[in-house]
Amino acid sequence: MPIQFIMNPFTGQLDADSFATIPPEVALTYTEDSGTAVPVANNLNIRGGAGISTTGFGDTVTITATGAGFTWNTVAGTTQTVAKDNGYKNGNAGLTTYLLPATGAVGDTFQLAGFGAGGWILTQNASQTIHFNSTDTTVGVGGSIASTNRYNTIEVMCIVANTDWTVLDSSGTLTVV
Repeated sequence: MPIQFIMNPFTGQLDADSFATIPPEVALTYTEDSGTAVPVANNLNIRGGAGISTTGFGDTVTITATGAGFTWNTVAGTTQTVAKDNGYKNGNAGLTTYLLPATGAVGDTFQLAGFGAGGWILTQNASQTIHFNSTDTTVGVGGSIASTNRYNTIEVMCIVANTDWTVLDSSGTLTVV
């Protein structure tokens, strides 16, 4: 008899049908990336962690990543305000100017991937700074960090809400003002 999972309305978790029995050919220990899972009373819970949801229907359990990863955007124009959890590829022949978001929470990240022949420059709002290794941009609207080659890349994360951002990763030589 196949094992059936039902959604427990009180816990929001998938539980094995209480009438299901595990036939002898079904493994009794499941090794994961970290740790092991052993059924208790013929029940093995499948739960999603942060950013993961699980659903069951019939004989299928579906595990879905929610809100994970970046949304990639090709910027055809010359200006773009960046948003968290987004990646941007400049796609025009002129310089593309990116602007930090006016507000940011600690941990917000974005990426810029150079492609357009004119390269890119990342500019700031009032009171904002970008930290790049031991060099900081000028505080406020006069500060920036820019590509020197059309294929330069940068990944940036907010480290102090709204004001301070740091370069997590980059390729090529960047100009810091």
